[in-house]
Amino acid sequence: MPVSIVHATSSDNKGSCAKYGYYLNKENEELRKEGKGERQQFFFDQNQKMMTTVKAISMIDDNNKNKGLAKKQDRYFTLTLNFSQQEQEYLASTLAKRPIENVDELTAKEYENYNQVIKLFTQQAMRNYAANFKRDIDEKDIVWFAKIEHKRRYKGMDKEVMTGRAKSGEPKKGLQTHVHITVSRMHRDYRINLSPMANARSSENLVLNGRKVKGGFDRSNWKQRNEDSFDTMFEYKRSLEEKFATLRTLKHGTLEEKRALQSEIRRQKERSLKEQQREIGRKDISIRKGKNLDRNNQLKL
Repeated sequence: MPVSIVHATSSDNKGSCAKYGYYLNKENEELRKEGKGERQQFFFDQNQKMMTTVKAISMIDDNNKNKGLAKKQDRYFTLTLNFSQQEQEYLASTLAKRPIENVDELTAKEYENYNQVIKLFTQQAMRNYAANFKRDIDEKDIVWFAKIEHKRRYKGMDKEVMTGRAKSGEPKKGLQTHVHITVSRMHRDYRINLSPMANARSSENLVLNGRKVKGGFDRSNWKQRNEDSFDTMFEYKRSLEEKFATLRTLKHGTLEEKRALQSEIRRQKERSLKEQQREIGRKDISIRKGKNLDRNNQLKL
C-alpha cells in the first residue's frame, strides 16, 4: 500500500520551513556529483510542475504570517508517501513495458513519465488530505509543496545495519521512490487551523473563533483514501495481503479475525500460484504448437 505518513513535529516546525526545504535538495546534489544533473527533481504543487527552493519555502512561510498562530504552534507539517516494491515495480514496468528493478534502468523519457505519474498521485493524495478534514475545503485551500526522491540510505537503527548485513549510509537496492510533502498549517485565505495531528475521533466538539466547526484529521482514513486512489488511477490489482485494511486487522483485530484473515491470505496465494502455473502451461503449449507448425512447414518445403 502507498503508506501515507504524518510525521511527528519538532521545534523546527514552529518557525520557517527553510531548513527542511534546503535539506530536500540532498539527492539533487548527489546527482550533480554523479554527472546525472538531468535527473534532478524539483519542487511542485497542485498547479506548478517546477518551483525553486526559495519559492517553495516562501510560499509556506508567507501563508502562515499574520494568521493568529501562537508562538508555540506548528507553522507547517511534513508528510511522506512511501510506495511498496510491488507498487513501484508495477508502475515502472508498465510504463517501460519490461521489468524494472532500479530507476537507472529507465530511459530519459521513461524516467520523465514515471515521475509524472508519481506527481499525479501526489496531487490526488493532497486532494484526499484536504477532504479528510471534513470542512468543505479542497486542494485550492491548502498550501503545500512536494519533492520526489528515488534513493534511500541505511541508518544506524535499521535491522540490516544492526545485524551487519549493511553499513550505515549505504544506498538501499531496488526501487526506492518516495515523496516528501511540506504543508502549511493554515488555510490559504482565512483563519482555519488545519492540523493533521488533531485526531478526528477526539475532536467532535471543536470551537474555533467562537463558532463550532468539524475538526480533526483521521490519519487511517487518509491512508485508505490514498490506497483506493492508487488502485483506481493505475488499475492496480491489489492482493488481500497488501491492503491497508488487512494490515490494520492483523495488528489491531481480535484473535479470531486475525486467524480468519491469515487463512484467506493463504488461500488467495494458493489460487494465485495455481493460476500462474496454468499460465505457464498455456505458454508451453503455445510454444510447442509453434515449433510443430514450423517443422511441418519445413517438411512441406
